[in-house]
Amino acid sequence: MWVGHPEIIPMSKISMDTGRVIIDAHKQLFRDDMPNALQHEQQLQDNRVFGAYEQPPTFPGGTKALFSFIRTNLKMPEKAKKAGISGRVFVAFTVEDTGEIKYVNIVKGLGFGCDQEAVRLINSMPNWRPGTISGKPVSVRFNLPISFTFEN
Repeated sequence: MWVGHPEIIPMSKISMDTGRVIIDAHKQLFRDDMPNALQHEQQLQDNRVFGAYEQPPTFPGGTKALFSFIRTNLKMPEKAKKAGISGRVFVAFTVEDTGEIKYVNIVKGLGFGCDQEAVRLINSMPNWRPGTISGKPVSVRFNLPISFTFEN
């Protein structure tokens, strides 16, 4: 229940160890009785995607295998070759709790067919080892830059 003004928060009234917030604002009391997330085991739901995790999702074989896969399977688009384009495409995707890759999208593109090639490359990857929280696999949003280098 809100009473008083939330922008007036005396820092001495915030209890970090209990997860409870008590604020005296204009002699009125605001109390938030939500339990601290660190005190209770987090309940995982199948439909949630996490940005924080204990173990990150990993490509089969690790980082070296990921770079090798990209180097072997990335094709420089003809439009980019003709235009002499070099740069990076930033791709975001979800590694599901099964390791499957879904919801691929471009965060920052380069154009000239490079964006489409980056999406094709990500979609062609094998299943990853999923990220975990409390030892349980969870869906995690992952960002990956893909470099395109023009070579004569």
